[in-house]
Amino acid sequence: MTYHAKTPQQTMADLSSSVRGLDDAAVAERLERYGPNIIRVVHEPLWRRLIKPFCSVFMLVLFAAAAISFFHQAVVDGLIILAIIVVSALIDYTQQLSTERIIRSLQKHAPLQVRVRRHEGEQSLDAEQLVPGDVIIVEEGDKIPADARVLEARSLRVDESQLTGESLPIEKNSAVLPMATALYGRRNCLYQGSFVIGGSALAIVTATGNATEYGKLAALSSHPRETSPVERTINKLVSQIIIVVLVASVVALGLALWRGMEFTAALQFVIALAVSAVPEGLPVAISVILAIGMQRMARRKALVRTMAAIETIGVVTTIATDKTGTLTRNKLTVQAVWAPGNRTEPLLQTLAGSTLPNSRSKMYDPLDRAFAAYCNEQRVSRPQRRAGLTLFPFEHKLAMSGTLQAVGTGQYRLCVKGAPEVIIRHARLSSADKRATIQALQQLTGQGYRVIALAYTALRTPIDSLEQLPARQGLQFVGLVGVADSVRPEARPSIARARQAGITVRMITGDHFETAYQIGRQLGLVRGRDEVYDCRRLDQLSDGELATVVARARVFSRVIPEHKHRILTALNATDITAMTGDGVNDIPALTNANVGIAMGSGVQIARDAGDIILLDNNFRSIISAVHEGRTIYANIKRMVVYLLATNLGEVLVSIGSLLVGLPIPLLPVQILWVNLVTDTTMVIPLGVEPGSPQAMRRSPYHPKAPLLSRFMLSRVGLVAVVMAVITLGLYSMYYHSHGEGYARTIAFCALVVMQWASALAARSDYEPVWRRARRWSTAFYGGLAVSIVLQLVALFGPLEQWLHVAPISWSDGVFVWIVAFFVPLAIIEGHKWLGRTYFGKGYAVVRSRRRR
Repeated sequence: MTYHAKTPQQTMADLSSSVRGLDDAAVAERLERYGPNIIRVVHEPLWRRLIKPFCSVFMLVLFAAAAISFFHQAVVDGLIILAIIVVSALIDYTQQLSTERIIRSLQKHAPLQVRVRRHEGEQSLDAEQLVPGDVIIVEEGDKIPADARVLEARSLRVDESQLTGESLPIEKNSAVLPMATALYGRRNCLYQGSFVIGGSALAIVTATGNATEYGKLAALSSHPRETSPVERTINKLVSQIIIVVLVASVVALGLALWRGMEFTAALQFVIALAVSAVPEGLPVAISVILAIGMQRMARRKALVRTMAAIETIGVVTTIATDKTGTLTRNKLTVQAVWAPGNRTEPLLQTLAGSTLPNSRSKMYDPLDRAFAAYCNEQRVSRPQRRAGLTLFPFEHKLAMSGTLQAVGTGQYRLCVKGAPEVIIRHARLSSADKRATIQALQQLTGQGYRVIALAYTALRTPIDSLEQLPARQGLQFVGLVGVADSVRPEARPSIARARQAGITVRMITGDHFETAYQIGRQLGLVRGRDEVYDCRRLDQLSDGELATVVARARVFSRVIPEHKHRILTALNATDITAMTGDGVNDIPALTNANVGIAMGSGVQIARDAGDIILLDNNFRSIISAVHEGRTIYANIKRMVVYLLATNLGEVLVSIGSLLVGLPIPLLPVQILWVNLVTDTTMVIPLGVEPGSPQAMRRSPYHPKAPLLSRFMLSRVGLVAVVMAVITLGLYSMYYHSHGEGYARTIAFCALVVMQWASALAARSDYEPVWRRARRWSTAFYGGLAVSIVLQLVALFGPLEQWLHVAPISWSDGVFVWIVAFFVPLAIIEGHKWLGRTYFGKGYAVVRSRRRR
């Protein structure tokens, strides 16, 4: 739209309208052409949401395993795998419905009414009925219903923080602007979603619905998201598992045929082996622990919309945060006052007297709101609306506002506030007082404050406007007031905690350079101005130059939505990013970040664009989410290590028996039982292990790092080999002394007990098991107890015949349980010790992390 570069008359001519507005025929035709003034966001279709839980690589593997099982008449195996698929999908659906219910409650709002001029006269109608060319009237307290060009304005000031990020009100007028004027500089245009905080205007609607600046940004919230970094890592691991299983199956088939097994029997054996090698319990386990994590985060006022987000938030390396409403309260407050000679009593009285009382809504001048709050803190009474009190709203020409109050017969007191240079010019000040005032002004502005001067004078006759103030009437200057958007008290310690965790925090704001620098300094983000970048120069940078700037800068000022998108693109090249925001101006960045974090008090489309919604608008909740995400990510790694080690151990037992010429130690039904008893009862408890305080004292995982390090992969191989050697050793010993049935039962017991030992050791990657045991986990010990009971039922209960279990002596049982439990446990603990002692493994406190 180029209406900012056209006169009001040219704009009306282009829109075929006039100051009288449109007639009914034109309204009907345009409503048909443009549609109602509603922003429509394209949401994910129902069919795609229904099939989404089944579209991961892991689910495809499970579907294939189930099909093979049914094809070879392994009905029990197939049914169990299908049940796992269904349960995983149901968990996903349930979490989606719960989240959407909360979001719908946030989206409730009352219809917006607007005053419109049409040929039959002025009328009030629903904002949805507006069309381009409509002439609207807006005044203090109104929400702008559509994009519009100002035709006439009287002391008009607008809050556009939702669109531009600028927390201070913007003065508007009808003057023509150059064509190249940026969005945030278009002082003759009004934008949907902003608020009038002072004055009034006549404007002509230039765009409605999705054609507005608000609507264009809203469309970004419906863009499909890429696969999260954690999902990509897990999918890569699953692909590698598939390759390993295929190779192992071919080797097993060849060995079985070489050992003289019939082809049909050998094929059935290999299929059972391949199905058992796939960690089919992992998708359900991950879904369950993510759902539990989402519930925990909801109790901490962080609503997670997608399960993948809670995984990804745990590996973020950079948080790019909006300032207004996130790090600050989006609320002007008095930060400092200065009075000549420290005479504060006249300053307080004048400050109270110059504060305009509320008119008809809460959306009035934030400066008056700040002054009113300060008066309440100082217990100074303010003028109330009544006869004898005249209000003078802010006059752009004079740069002043104030009140006139009758204080006696023929006596009036005028209290004004305004631009310091204007007040000082009209004030009666000595040379020394003027120098002191200018020095104080420079000190306050140097701290990033917006500075307001206060003065009063006595009049004998009333005036109707500040323009009628006699030129020779001097003002009595009483002091300066510094105001700024107040920083949330919890923001600085939360940022410090993020930096302690090795996470870089960058602030992105539409504020001026100096304001952004001062806020960044208060928050501990920057030390010098060289760490603040003025984004008015960003369009001139190449992508390579921008990458250099982004690596150095910690605060970005004068940012527009397009800039945020470019900044996040540059960050995504080297980091896993989280972006916070609450306004329309934040949507491009929210959708471009790996994790978009929206404020619960923000606009609806910003919440639609976010993966996580902070219901309390608190930056501290982001750090809590990071801790929760790191805990879940660490637990996912534990589950994967446990499942890979035990499943690989089962494969090596079968292949090893063929290599050494022994009968198969475990029947397919016994392998199925082992997986049922250990995987079902132990994996999910490992996934809900309590988080460690040390999790926030280490650097994040590298964005391109694999899920399991080489050291942890060596542990997987070590555990698998130990399980295979012990199982085959015990099987061989009892096979030659007691026969095949007895030996098979011994191997069956040994494999289950070794998996218990492996699960106990897997509670921590490097912490000794005896130290970890002090940290109680009801879920883990409860799962272990259930598993032990089930195994005892299998050995001594009614399942003996179905599982082909032979009676064994108590002495052999105790011996096997001791060997199978303590030998693997000792070897795993030795591996942990090596990691801690020689490889520097374990949680390392973040020291001098390289600044990215």
